Amino acid sequence: MSRWSASLVACAWIAAACGGSSVNEPTQATCEPACLAGQDCVDGACVGEPLPDADGDGVPDERDRCGSTATGSAVDESGCSWAEAPVPLPEGPYGTGIRDAAGDFTVQTLGGSFAFHASWTGNDSHLFLVRAAGNAYSDAIAGSDVGAFLAESPANVHYLFLDVEDDEEARRAAQEAMLSRFEEALALLDPAVAAQWRTRLHFVTDAVDALDGSLGAFFAAHPNFAFGVDRFGRWREAGSLYDFNDGAPHLRFLAREAVGFDYERRLEREMGAIAATEVVVFDGDRHQGGWEAGHTTSVEITLPSAAEMARFDSMAVYLYTACPGHLQGLEAGCNEWDYAHHLFVCDEEDPASCDTELVRYVTPYGREGEWLTDVSPLLPLFANGGSRTLKYTGANGYDMHLRILLWDAGKQERPVEVRFLYGASGAIPWNEEYNGRFEPVKFTVDDPTTTRVGIYNVVTGHGFGSTWENCAEFCDSEHEFAVNGTAFSESHPEAKDRYGCFARVDQGVVPNQFGSWPFGRAGWCPGQDVKPWVQDVSDVLVSGENEIAYRALFRGEPYVPRLGGGGDYLPELRLQSWLVRYERK
Repeated sequence: MSRWSASLVACAWIAAACGGSSVNEPTQATCEPACLAGQDCVDGACVGEPLPDADGDGVPDERDRCGSTATGSAVDESGCSWAEAPVPLPEGPYGTGIRDAAGDFTVQTLGGSFAFHASWTGNDSHLFLVRAAGNAYSDAIAGSDVGAFLAESPANVHYLFLDVEDDEEARRAAQEAMLSRFEEALALLDPAVAAQWRTRLHFVTDAVDALDGSLGAFFAAHPNFAFGVDRFGRWREAGSLYDFNDGAPHLRFLAREAVGFDYERRLEREMGAIAATEVVVFDGDRHQGGWEAGHTTSVEITLPSAAEMARFDSMAVYLYTACPGHLQGLEAGCNEWDYAHHLFVCDEEDPASCDTELVRYVTPYGREGEWLTDVSPLLPLFANGGSRTLKYTGANGYDMHLRILLWDAGKQERPVEVRFLYGASGAIPWNEEYNGRFEPVKFTVDDPTTTRVGIYNVVTGHGFGSTWENCAEFCDSEHEFAVNGTAFSESHPEAKDRYGCFARVDQGVVPNQFGSWPFGRAGWCPGQDVKPWVQDVSDVLVSGENEIAYRALFRGEPYVPRLGGGGDYLPELRLQSWLVRYERK
């Protein structure tokens, strides 16, 4: 990176345009702006009272299916933005496999009948909990705090509670007892909120072995304590509701599954909105995993030309890791452990050298995962376009669906040059010698076209049990970048939060994994992509030579491990950091 600007101008990021056009068309072409619904265009002027339109999106309330659309959002004819548009009812073919479209069913409940397809709004998920009295796991869930469950849950869920009791009277009595517990919790809520929940809590009185339609067929094929229908109308498993913090399962963990369904829907809508050029890396290809040759999968891709690459200001990587038959758990062949996986970019001149990390992931315990990772600052790595080699590494085997997305988001600037600062392709021991590995980096800023300079850093802490501080997975490592003497720091306080990853399901953490997934970690969570830390350092740069120095700290001091915690997984850090230069488009 030989030319860096001394003329640094802060500029805002411009969000991706959603596309679409206004639903307000003028009655005659002579009316500008267009008349609102209910008005007529007469002699170039809008006359008459417009129909009520509470959110001001141009669609009158009487036919607005999304009545609280954000101001300025492009909407469709039903008044919904791309983020709000409901999912059409799946037309089939229907099946009983995981991720198959769910067919119709009707059940009888304490509040009357509930018909699945008739209830479909395109904005809800459906979750089922099966009670089996006498089973310790089931009894613990049923007896857990229903108030905490309601507080945890998003509002757009239908919950159906079933009971395996054969005797009809006993089954009905058990459901009435469960309903009574919920009524006690609902009485403490705002009356309007409580009333809404009463329309979404369904206590099924039908015998489990006599369930109607697709519900009966699915439960016969997958007799689990918890399962669901996601936002796309597909059958899904619901993982483990076990909380490793207190060693017991809890009903509120079922609500995390609904949060995960909402995340998946939002991800799908975000990807659809950006209208990206997609470069397919894996399309269902098997990454074998293991610790031998299968640990690495290499692939050659073809990027757009250099001229086309110059049009893009944004880049992201989509990954979906599928388990056999989409089934969860080790017995079904879904990987047991949370391992670090990496997507590397190989050198243009030497494709056998693959040390540049594009994305880092940590796999879920026994479940599938899906993520979209914004890596826009690394666009210059692909500036020349054409053929490139990528390498995916990791011990867990999956059927891989991986794509690189490239698009113009309408930003005022784009990254044009990157310089590698610090790190390695693998783990680095975090001990008293760690900081001595990294010398200050000097660079010059002299290019007047530069608008901004930033640091792009990906760092995660690993290792636990071997030190009294329980580093580096469960301690707050601090990463200080001093630019011309001014310190910018990334830290990981969530590593001390025992529900730090539980709270991040809406950011892509896979819910209800079969391991200690709720615990916060140092810069990562099981079942999530690692989010880069991006820091603008433009304001502290000077014309001519600049210097950047890096060190890792613990509680403000260089870390000296105190061995003796009882484990053998010594502290280590995985680090890759870059300096990024931007220019105005």
